[in-house]
Amino acid sequence: MAVQLEQIIKRFPELLQLQQGSPATPIERLQAGHLATASEMIFVSDAKHLNDAKRGGSQIWVVQTKLLESMPKPWPEAVVASPNPYLAMAWIGKAFFPSRPGITPVDGIEKHPSAVISSSAKLGKNIKIGPGVVISDGVELADEVIIGANSVIEPFVKIGARTHIHPLVFIGHSCEIGSDCEIKPHSTIGGEGFGFAHDQKGQHHHITHYGRVIIEDRVHIGASVQIDRGTFDDSRIGEGTKLDNHSHFGHNIRIGKNSILVGGQLFAGSVSVGSNCIFGGRISSQGHLSITDNVHLMGLSAISKDIDKPGKYGGLPLQTVMDEQRTRAILPLLPKMKKQLTRILKKLEMDDE
Repeated sequence: MAVQLEQIIKRFPELLQLQQGSPATPIERLQAGHLATASEMIFVSDAKHLNDAKRGGSQIWVVQTKLLESMPKPWPEAVVASPNPYLAMAWIGKAFFPSRPGITPVDGIEKHPSAVISSSAKLGKNIKIGPGVVISDGVELADEVIIGANSVIEPFVKIGARTHIHPLVFIGHSCEIGSDCEIKPHSTIGGEGFGFAHDQKGQHHHITHYGRVIIEDRVHIGASVQIDRGTFDDSRIGEGTKLDNHSHFGHNIRIGKNSILVGGQLFAGSVSVGSNCIFGGRISSQGHLSITDNVHLMGLSAISKDIDKPGKYGGLPLQTVMDEQRTRAILPLLPKMKKQLTRILKKLEMDDE
């Protein structure tokens, strides 16, 4: 069903200012610039997006305000200026063009008959529970929670309003998930941590973990993510933080608010990460380290000591981004430098030393 342009502009006036066209322009859906047809809205954030837009057929453009002077003439039928088209795309998509198939109940049944739900569980309004779900004793689900097929919610878990648990998710006992969270398939929240005591014979004895995992509001957890419960203290993921796919966070992990950790993170136990951090892909960390707020890490880096100053870092050992780029630039020259050094030592008759 089409949405009129004025509906969108009125919803987000701080992000959208109509420059040309009718407020009644109908919008069928959002699309990439080079694929769009006339009634599909596109977003132009930079020069590349502008070139893509020229190749497509859209007549409804949301354009970074600074790019208006670079627009081809004649302009499309409807042009909307925005200081942040990427953010506008996120907000418009969620409000007016959400993707619904992934949360549609099977055959329209909102609590599938194959689900096993404890009589002591407390369920809010408008909850969707898929086939094969297990809801254990003492679980509390707030309004509009969605539990995907074959997920297991162990005893005394609490899940906040509008949180979406995708299929095949495990949530361990007593954990708490906030409101407006999303947990993608094959993730484990609150499994036992990897901790062992050792005896004189070299045998390993598992340590019981009494802590929980606390997920605050608006957290996104990707597919195949494991967050271990704490030994005694709780593991905690702060409000607004986003964790990408295929990542592991050991027991007693603490991550602050509004941080983004891209796929493939590998964190040993008892690591503390601050707020507003951005980590590239495939980063690993030793245990018992502390990372302050506002740290940006390059992908493929490794953390072996505390980071107590905000900034941009990368590599192994960790350096500032500028020093890391210099180091990487030198690496291809090392074979040639070795040959040169060998010749110099030979010339100085020092090659046998």
